[in-house]
Amino acid sequence: MVHETWSAQVQHDPWLAYCWWGMHGLAAVAVGLCGVAAYLPLLVSLGLTLASGLLLYRLARRKPSAFFGTGHLALSGQSARWLDGTGRLLEGDVTWLWTGPQLVGLVLKHHEGYFPIWITRRRVGDTAWWQLQRWLRFEQVRSGSG
Repeated sequence: MVHETWSAQVQHDPWLAYCWWGMHGLAAVAVGLCGVAAYLPLLVSLGLTLASGLLLYRLARRKPSAFFGTGHLALSGQSARWLDGTGRLLEGDVTWLWTGPQLVGLVLKHHEGYFPIWITRRRVGDTAWWQLQRWLRFEQVRSGSG
């Protein structure tokens, strides 16, 4: 029997973090190398390198919880509850970004704004991942979109 709710403890997944650093870190490095690649004047190249360094610094200080956050996630129909490690509780509607066999992405819309969460098998464990995949199929059939 498939339950109408799904919940699991969401942990840190180093591979998901590496993907985030790869995407954003390479973008920052590309900005820094633009001046050299385009044969721009030295001051412009140094300015771009400084901008790249500042971008990397900001990325390191403000890691998004979508990739790095830990907490407890509960899904029920088109709504969700997120209790993070600090005790902050977010409740609201869910918009699905991606529902694949290796990665599930969602955005929790609550009164403070939008809270994206990316879920992998490593973040929730094998059993919870299998239950999530089954729950997602059940929800798609129940809502008529699958």
